[in-house]
Amino acid sequence: MTRRLKMIAIAAAALTGCAGTRPDLRTQPVEGLPPPTLHIALDKSDLEQLQRAAAPALLKAPDPLPVIHVEGTLPTAESYKRAYQSSRDWGLMSTLASMFAVTGETRYLERYEQYLTAWLATYRISGNPIDETGLGHCLLAYRTAGGALPQPIQARMRTFACDLSARYQQSQPPERKTSSNNWQSHRVKLAVMGAFVCGDPGLITRAITVFKDQIRDNLLPTGEAIDFVERDALHYVVYSVEPLLEAALFSNLYGRQLFQHIGPRGQSIGRTLEWLAPYARGDRSHEEFGRSTVRFDAERAAAGVPGFSGPFDPRKTRYAYWLASRLDSHWSELSLSLGQPPASQRAPWLAK
Repeated sequence: MTRRLKMIAIAAAALTGCAGTRPDLRTQPVEGLPPPTLHIALDKSDLEQLQRAAAPALLKAPDPLPVIHVEGTLPTAESYKRAYQSSRDWGLMSTLASMFAVTGETRYLERYEQYLTAWLATYRISGNPIDETGLGHCLLAYRTAGGALPQPIQARMRTFACDLSARYQQSQPPERKTSSNNWQSHRVKLAVMGAFVCGDPGLITRAITVFKDQIRDNLLPTGEAIDFVERDALHYVVYSVEPLLEAALFSNLYGRQLFQHIGPRGQSIGRTLEWLAPYARGDRSHEEFGRSTVRFDAERAAAGVPGFSGPFDPRKTRYAYWLASRLDSHWSELSLSLGQPPASQRAPWLAK
C-alpha cells in the first residue's frame, strides 16, 4: 500500500470512529487492488422486482443510528421499531449496489455512496451479532460495487470491515451458551465476510479457523444444531445454519471452499441440511418452542409474535436452501420446490 493510501485509511478511521473501541488484534487493510466492478445478469421479472426494491432508496435520505439494538426486544417496542427502520438501510445499500451492477446507471451508485458515507460517519460496532447480522448486506454491497467508489470511501469501508472481522474473532468464555449457539454462528458470518472485504491474509486465516470451530461446536453428528436442544425449535436450526451458509458462500466467491468442511465427529452443514430437509419438504412437522428453556421465547409467544408457537413453516427454509443450492447442486431441486427468495436477497450473491 502506498504511503498516501495508508494515511487515507488511518485518517478516515480516526475521523469516523466507525468501529468504536479498537480490539487489540485489529489490522490495517493490506496492499491490493480495489474489488473489480462486477455485473449481475437478471431476467426481466427479477429486474423489475429489484427496481421496485430500490425505488425507496432513491427517494429517502439515509437514516443511520450510532448503534442498532433489537436483540431481546419485542417488535412492539418503540426502540425496536426505530432500530429496525434504520437498519433497513443496510439492505437498501445492497439493493442499490445490485442495481448498479445490473444496469450501470450512476444514480444507483451515487445513492449507494451517499448511504455508505452516512453510515460510516455515524455507526459504531457494538459487538452484538444479532443486532449486527444485517451488516452482511453492507459487505455484499461493497463486494458488488465497491470498486466503483472513490478511493477514500473504499479505504474507510475496508477499515470498517477489518475492525468488524477482528471484533467478531475475539473469543468468548467457553462456558457461555453463546460461545457455540446461533449467537456464535452470526459472529462467524461477520468475521468471515469482514475478513474477505478487508483482504488481510492473517485475518482471513483466523476467520476460517473460527468458522471450522463453529462447525465442531454448533452442529451435532446426528445433524441438529445445538440450538434445537435448547430451544426445541426448527426456527433456531435455520437461524444458526443460515449465517454459516452465508459465510461459506461469501468465501466461495473469493475462491475458498468452506461448505464441505467436516468436523471431528462428522459434523457438516450438509448433514444438518439433510436432517432439516424432511421438515422443509413438509414430510415431517414440528410444534415450535414447546419445550424451550429460554424465557424470552415464551414472552414472544404470549405477545403473538409470528413463528414462536404452532407448527414450523417450511417456507422459513427457503433462503437457506437457496444458498445451499449455490454451493452444491444436490440442493437445487428442494430449493426450487420451496420457491426463490426475493430478487433483492439473491442478486448480490450473483455478482461476477
